[in-house]
Amino acid sequence: MMSELVALARGVLTFDDATFAAHLASRDALKRGLLLIVIVALLAGLFPFLSGIASSFRPVDMAAVERDVEKQIESSMQFNPVWQDAEFQRLFKEYFQMGFGIARDIVELGPNVSFLPPWLGRLMRAFGEWFSQPLAWLGAWAWYALWVTLFARLLGGRAMLERMLAATSLFVVPHLLDLIGGLLTLLSGIQVAGACFGLLNTLMGFVAWAWGIAVYVKATAAANEFSLGKATLATILPVLLVVLLAMLLASMAVIGIVVSAAGTR
Repeated sequence: MMSELVALARGVLTFDDATFAAHLASRDALKRGLLLIVIVALLAGLFPFLSGIASSFRPVDMAAVERDVEKQIESSMQFNPVWQDAEFQRLFKEYFQMGFGIARDIVELGPNVSFLPPWLGRLMRAFGEWFSQPLAWLGAWAWYALWVTLFARLLGGRAMLERMLAATSLFVVPHLLDLIGGLLTLLSGIQVAGACFGLLNTLMGFVAWAWGIAVYVKATAAANEFSLGKATLATILPVLLVVLLAMLLASMAVIGIVVSAAGTR
């Protein structure tokens, strides 16, 4: 099974037509796609999971956190004219110190009564967060595939939802790069080369995102047996719809505020 997944991933990454066709013709295409998403999601979250376990056993140095935040605020004050007002600075620092005082009190609180020892509770929580990541990926993927299927049908596509789910699940293959990105995130904490690792991680994330979209478009075209142009349109239309709805709601909110302000005069 694993060798088949490796061969499938290789063909997907190279946009091999025969690979996409063979995947869609397979009786267990959807099952294989689900397995791919779960595996890649777990791999993508592996290094953040390990880092989370390590950090959960380290005590929180609130004094160091407060110093770092203060440095960031001071650097922001130099470039933002709003921060130059003395009264504003005084009030902000007052509320800032109050907020950190509350945070220190929360950190110093003892753990809730539990049947598990503290170390096991932290470990179980880290595992829970890690294993919940595939569920989040699956939910977002299935919801988006539903909308792409609807627009693809409007554009003359033939694929039903199950076929679209089986096809578009392949988008996750390029996100194997997220495993390297997670490692680079850990390495970005190194003082000397941290900035380089952080930049490389950003670049890696962009490549995985763009590659995944390209695979999604290719899979949509293969599932519906139409052109890449129509597949691209069907893929981006749900995003455009959300943007247009957001702009419409924002415009209506602004109009409502203006009307309310004019009515009170």
